[in-house]
Amino acid sequence: MIKSIKKILVPIDYSEPAFQAAWIGYSIARTMHASMTLIHIHIQEKALRELVLIDKDELAAFSECHFKDLIEKLVGDPSYKGLQSAADHSVVEFDECTYKPSDEICHYARDKEINLIVMGSRIHSTFEDLILGSVSSEVLHNAPCPVTVVH
Repeated sequence: MIKSIKKILVPIDYSEPAFQAAWIGYSIARTMHASMTLIHIHIQEKALRELVLIDKDELAAFSECHFKDLIEKLVGDPSYKGLQSAADHSVVEFDECTYKPSDEICHYARDKEINLIVMGSRIHSTFEDLILGSVSSEVLHNAPCPVTVVH
């Protein structure tokens, strides 16, 4: 049985793969009439989970050009202030979280009953993955729902 997609989660950071993942997530959300949440784990003095929640009806009203501009702003500055100024039309939330982004992404997906995670991945060498680990790899293995990884 195919489960319908109603909620999509897209982790974002300062990378081109994050921009591509957001664009693909947007396309899927519009096609499936789903809502979309953009999540950024901000780590400085304390770890914060920052979210932009875009309702399915609001997402359907976005033009592709408007969404592209929004994502360029958010990927360029996914800090709380950046999210707040770029996404004045959506709900922006923030909360303290752990210092491990993959855990936060999986916990959020589980708590909010997310149906699909779409995320970007930088290409690392095997050595880098062994030493650093890969957020996308950890999410892929621990997520409570399907994950689409975009390079």
